[in-house]
Amino acid sequence: MTTQNATQQGVALIEALIAMLIVAFGVLGFVGLQARTTVANLEGYQRSQALILVNDMAERMNLNRANAMSYVSNNIGATDPGNCSGSALTAAQKDLCEWAALIRGAAETQGSTQVGAMLNARGCITNPAANQYLLALAWQGVQASGAPVNTCGKDAYSSEDMRRVVTVVVQIANLSPPAAP
Repeated sequence: MTTQNATQQGVALIEALIAMLIVAFGVLGFVGLQARTTVANLEGYQRSQALILVNDMAERMNLNRANAMSYVSNNIGATDPGNCSGSALTAAQKDLCEWAALIRGAAETQGSTQVGAMLNARGCITNPAANQYLLALAWQGVQASGAPVNTCGKDAYSSEDMRRVVTVVVQIANLSPPAAP
């Protein structure tokens, strides 16, 4: 009986070490999953913020249809817009100034830091066709993915695979009566 016990000494310790190794790999896998989930949540939050801001500008343009061409601009929000309450500003200039402030995160602050928007965001408004405007908002993502087709913010970030863009098309109706024959 003593020879049987002597050959099995340490087997329980090896079984415990193997079990601990399996649990350790499981915990590491769970931590990795949590990290990926956090990144995905941040990317989703930034995308939803961008869509809210693009739709905000689309509404502003719809309210000022007669001056829609005055909104065409690039790199909106890339620099601090300054004071948007000046009386000398046209409605379009005021809208662009306020939108630039929102793009820079003015909607939410922590202390004196603006934190309510995406990373390094910038807006672009182009006029690809008559009475049609393409609103785009570009920002820097957290994790690399495919480069977007839209050129808003192109070459402004560390890598094109880090650039994210959302777009909205605004069609301004031509409500003038048809010419008489």
